[in-house]
Amino acid sequence: MSTPPARRPLIAIVGRPNVGKSSLFNRIVGARTAIVEATAGVTRDRLVLPVELAGEGLRFDLMDTGGIGIVDRADLAESVEYQVLTGLHVADVVVFLVDAREGRTHLDEEVARLLRKGGHKILIYANKAEKGVSRQNLVDFDALGLGPAEALSAQEGKGMEQLYADLRELLPPPEEIEQEGERIRIAVIGRRNTGKSSFVNALVGEERLIVSEIPGTTRDAIDVEFDWQDSALTLVDTAGVHRRGKVANAIEYFSLTRSDQAVRRAHLALLFLDMSEPFARLDQELARTVVDRYKPAVIVGTKSDLVPDLKARAFRETVEHRFPHLRGAPMVMTSSKTQSGLKRVLSEACALHQEAATRVGTGELNRALEQTMRKIRFRGRSEKPRAFYATQLRVHPPTFLLFVNRPALFDKEAIRTISRELRRLLKLERVPLRLVLRARKRSPSNKG
Repeated sequence: MSTPPARRPLIAIVGRPNVGKSSLFNRIVGARTAIVEATAGVTRDRLVLPVELAGEGLRFDLMDTGGIGIVDRADLAESVEYQVLTGLHVADVVVFLVDAREGRTHLDEEVARLLRKGGHKILIYANKAEKGVSRQNLVDFDALGLGPAEALSAQEGKGMEQLYADLRELLPPPEEIEQEGERIRIAVIGRRNTGKSSFVNALVGEERLIVSEIPGTTRDAIDVEFDWQDSALTLVDTAGVHRRGKVANAIEYFSLTRSDQAVRRAHLALLFLDMSEPFARLDQELARTVVDRYKPAVIVGTKSDLVPDLKARAFRETVEHRFPHLRGAPMVMTSSKTQSGLKRVLSEACALHQEAATRVGTGELNRALEQTMRKIRFRGRSEKPRAFYATQLRVHPPTFLLFVNRPALFDKEAIRTISRELRRLLKLERVPLRLVLRARKRSPSNKG
């Protein structure tokens, strides 16, 4: 009997604020995923992503953490430190990052004290060693009692070979570790303080994300993985979105960008609406973003405990009036405080994901297309839009290639009308369709 693959090991990057943890995270992952800004305390939540380094013989999950010892304007120091300690509890290997330029500090000693209590496998690296830091600076970290520090530059990639070699000695070979399977990626989006992080925490049963009454606490797009009813899910909790004109600094700008990227790479979205407040124009803009990205959506009304007299029918009528472009999307009223509606949100999300994976037979698709084109009455006396044949290209979302007489004849309204009718005939009314138009090539004898 074969041995089942081992669980993916988790590597946590820890250290005091502004030693370059997020820069190292981005260097290893190979993308600018974590926000990098020369401001102490930018990373607050635990950010975990899978890493596959085939050339280095490594496979693991990597965690970026908030800096220990932060006291910022939002007064989240205790919450950030809790995130670090919780992350350390589940980590298999810890990369302890210090600053080679500044040398050993009191906060470094505090981090080392926490690490010594945990009994982890620890690698200590001195970052920002771009200009040839002297050996004396590295020896200074020996007093931390965690072994000798190795020189590293996350910015330039110096010392990465040594880091990978150290990790290979501590981790199982990649062929013995489970691969990253296909997961349902769900973007959690909404205006600030609509209860997104509270929703995620209530689902996973732990304080996975920092929850605060201060708007804008979540800055990165945070991936939270868990299994639910035989489905492997990844919830991407995004920074609360606000008007671009109110983006005060680079950190908030990058948070806004991460939110849009989260929607793009997700299979579907949960659009959070605070039922205790009037819907705003920004809610409509977020809904339009979901539509423009061709993502199925579950509309999640939050804080139902604050509006006990609001009925589901009234909520649906209001939503359909304010968000006509999301007509047909499932709606769920929830309360993270009372735990009501949370499981139904996931049930609807999984059902949408399955529906968006539908493959339509060519015969059925073309019969639906023929009925659609017969039903639609196009205005004007000039050449009318005509569609001759269709075939499905892909799923998520269902994407159909239509061979037409001239794509320029199909304006946005015509495409919306065709898509709406096809969704009805194909029984895909809850998911968006993407239509790709291509001019049908005519033989030389038929031209002119």
